[in-house]
Amino acid sequence: MIRNSIVSKLWLTIASLVVVVLGLLSMYLEQMVDTYLYQVQAQAFQNRADYIASTLRTGSPEASVVAENLARQAGASLYVLGTPNQDPAAEAVWSRLTVDERSKLLTGGDVIPPSRSFLQDVPQFRGHSNNLWIVVPLARQGDAVRLMLLTQPLAPSQEAMSEIQHSIFYAGGLAIVMTTGFAFVISKNLSRPLVQMNEVAERMARGDFRGKVRVVTGDEVGRLGLTLNKLAHDLEENIKALSKEKEQLANILASLADGVVSADLTGKVLLANPPARRWLRALSMAEEGQPSENRLPSQLFEVERKVIETKEAQQREVVGQGRTMAVTMAPLYEPGSYALRGVVAVLRDITEQLNIERMRRDFVANVSHELRTPLSMLQGYSEALLDDFIDDPEQRRELAEIILEETLRMRRLVNDLLDLAQLESGRFVMKRQPVDVRPLVQKIWRKFSALAQERKLSFQLAMQVDAPVIVDADADRLEQVLTNLIDNAFRHTQPPGSVTIRFSVSQDTARIAVEDQGAGIPPEDIPYIWERFYKVDKARTRNRGGTGLGLAIARNIVLQHDGDITVESRLGKGTTFTVLLPLYQGQRQG
Repeated sequence: MIRNSIVSKLWLTIASLVVVVLGLLSMYLEQMVDTYLYQVQAQAFQNRADYIASTLRTGSPEASVVAENLARQAGASLYVLGTPNQDPAAEAVWSRLTVDERSKLLTGGDVIPPSRSFLQDVPQFRGHSNNLWIVVPLARQGDAVRLMLLTQPLAPSQEAMSEIQHSIFYAGGLAIVMTTGFAFVISKNLSRPLVQMNEVAERMARGDFRGKVRVVTGDEVGRLGLTLNKLAHDLEENIKALSKEKEQLANILASLADGVVSADLTGKVLLANPPARRWLRALSMAEEGQPSENRLPSQLFEVERKVIETKEAQQREVVGQGRTMAVTMAPLYEPGSYALRGVVAVLRDITEQLNIERMRRDFVANVSHELRTPLSMLQGYSEALLDDFIDDPEQRRELAEIILEETLRMRRLVNDLLDLAQLESGRFVMKRQPVDVRPLVQKIWRKFSALAQERKLSFQLAMQVDAPVIVDADADRLEQVLTNLIDNAFRHTQPPGSVTIRFSVSQDTARIAVEDQGAGIPPEDIPYIWERFYKVDKARTRNRGGTGLGLAIARNIVLQHDGDITVESRLGKGTTFTVLLPLYQGQRQG
């Protein structure tokens, strides 16, 4: 806990410094006071010893008594020692003196200064082991000196010293308590903005930039707080701007019809919008049997390797799942360098574009094919009539009828093209109103009955409903749809085959099915029969007539009625076209 708290660290640091400084100061003061007291007492003790020694040197009979009284009044003990050879105590004292001290006593008569440890281990003086000692020479006797030994207890100075120590320790303790308290307050005040800065920084790391440091000072810490507040504000604004741009970019990529994908140099997908992810899944499914959008499929990875090799944009067409897409892939570089870091590719589905281009070419070829034969016949027969090549009126009439028939055929072709163009452009006018389909189907059946007899075909009507069946439709256009379907059935059914119209209602839907017993449609041709000019008869023989636009027109009319048209066919068995129309709202069940 202390390691993670700056307040505790500051407080402990300041308190430790204060304790160490006050401890050293107390020790120094104690030593200084002790030395001072000792020097004062030693000086007074030496002065007293000199006075007592001067009294003894007078040699009067009462000098010894006076000296004893003076020593007793000071609480000291007085010893007058003889020569070392005659007095064992003198011998002990003399043995404790150094050579210099002996020389001073013998020659100059100097006093041995007071000492605490002098004679403290001599048996004769063990009772005075904690006293001050002083040796003063009294008289010289040959090669020996008569000495005065004075000792005085240090107890009074020790008591004073003890009181002084207590005072120093008390003052030091009080100073430590007060200083550590002030240190805690100071460290708290110093660390408060730092703690706030830490909290703000942690909130910034979590993405919350609303926290602010409360700045109350103008020092370095205060300026740091202001800088952190500005940094938080700038970061918040920058992140908002980046988030906005990221959201805009994501929306732009998501709304693009083209796929956009970015990958690194190993083919790992880093970014892909929804269309690109669909393409990646489709291509990986076609190549590996399982969908994946994390890596580039092999076809795209080959393009990426070419981009890495040439460091130039590449364009390819890739086919997958029956669709064709144009791939434009460009290199991506590291910022501020020419080192490649990946590629970005745009995937555009051009299947419809290619289909439209193919249909355009087919349309031109089909229209040219359909118009070339009648125009050639018109030209040939017209030239024959103009050159009077044929004199027989019957033959001339026959040629004129052929010219009229081919003209009508060309007119039908042009009308069908106009109708189909209007249907596909949405400009085809529908007069929709509630229509009963039953009489409409019966009318068409009666209209084609005579043609069926003429072509020796069996033409039947299977009406599976008795009540009126109302749909919202244009009756003329529905009749055009059924006429096209029945005409196709007649043209592709050989006598003595049959054509059947089945009319029924199921699940709020009117069903009109036209069945024939023709040659049928190959399965590979069924998806294309709704296209313009598409004919199952690849040789385009004219014996079955038709412009190749009837089914395209019929399908567009049915779709304009919110319905649908389906086909079922088996080779050699026949074909069934079924028109599905929603019932009028007032007639629906439930």
